[in-house]
Amino acid sequence: MAAEQTRQKLLRAALENFSRRPYAAVTVGDIARSAGVAHGLLSHHFNGKENLYAEVVREISRRLRAATNITADGSTSARLRRHFTAHLNFLADHEDAALNIILRGGEATDLAWETFEAVRHEGTRSICALLDLDIDEPGLRLAMQGYAAACDEMARQWLKDGRPLPVEALVDGFMAFLAGAIRAAYGLAPAPALRQALEELDHAAPHRRDTLQA
Repeated sequence: MAAEQTRQKLLRAALENFSRRPYAAVTVGDIARSAGVAHGLLSHHFNGKENLYAEVVREISRRLRAATNITADGSTSARLRRHFTAHLNFLADHEDAALNIILRGGEATDLAWETFEAVRHEGTRSICALLDLDIDEPGLRLAMQGYAAACDEMARQWLKDGRPLPVEALVDGFMAFLAGAIRAAYGLAPAPALRQALEELDHAAPHRRDTLQA
């Protein structure tokens, strides 16, 4: 029990430090002092700063997933919109962690990048499953990687600019990016499931089509 308490102290301290400053600016000593433990315990529990940072990426991602769980009620488009709204609200409520960890793509280390990519893929897999799409189809997987990167960059810039638009406007943007990704995947490898998903997303945004036509 004591060992687990020490581990959690280090994880909380690391999350706090990495949320405030870039990876390179945070030292093992900074984290140990914040946690109130001896320096050597960080290596004992996490085998070094790089592994601890990767665990921080996993931890903040677990919290994000818990806050944005796709519920089972309502239409597909309504469920997606609730998911995107919760995602953006979480980023806004945890802005430091969003800008320095979640939306940086785990860029500090190769291990953190691999962790980030695995987390991102899990998120796109959940969205594709909701649309009855197979994320392991090569064309769709490529398109969804671009979609995820575009959404992350939009959210990052939105936060950096002081949130100049309401969350609802960004949700519209996320929905448009998603439809665009599926349309691109259909262009790469046409499939009935992709067409059906596109029709569902297009049907969910009649006001957007009306605005463009006007």
